Amino acid sequence: MMLVIVLCLTQSLVTHSILNKCHVHVINGFSHGEFLEAHCRSKDDDLGVRHVAPYNEFNWTFRTNFFSTTKFSCHMWWTGGEKYLDVFWTDDKFLDNECGGNNCRWRSQDDGVYLFSYKHKEYRLKYSWDPWNKTKNLSYLDKKMLS
Repeated sequence: MMLVIVLCLTQSLVTHSILNKCHVHVINGFSHGEFLEAHCRSKDDDLGVRHVAPYNEFNWTFRTNFFSTTKFSCHMWWTGGEKYLDVFWTDDKFLDNECGGNNCRWRSQDDGVYLFSYKHKEYRLKYSWDPWNKTKNLSYLDKKMLS
C-alpha cells in the first residue's frame, strides 16, 4: 500500500521528466544587425559560448531530471550591455503561463531580454540590460548554478 502511495505522489515528476522534451530558444532580435553572445549552462551541461547572428537563434532540447530540478541559466551580452538570467526552471506557473508547457522563447532586443508569454500571446520585457562590466568575473554563472 505504501508503495502505491509513493508511486502516485511521484507520478507527475516521473511523467514530466521521462516523457516531455523541453525546448529553450535564445533569439537575436536586435534592430541594427548586431550579434548576440550567449553562454548557457545547467549544473550538468555547459552549452558553450554561442555567437547568435542577427535574426537567428540558438536553441536546445532536453529532458528534466528525475526530481524536476533542472535549471538552465545564461549570460547574454552585446555592445549595449549584458544580463545574467535563468532561462528555464521547473516551476508549473512559469512553464504553463510563460513557456506554454515546455517551450521557452527568449528574445534579445535593444532595450532588454523578452520572454514570449503564451498566456498573453506576445513577447514581454523581463529584464533590461545591465551596463557592460568587462572586469566582472565570469565565474558568477558557475556560482549561480550551485544555488
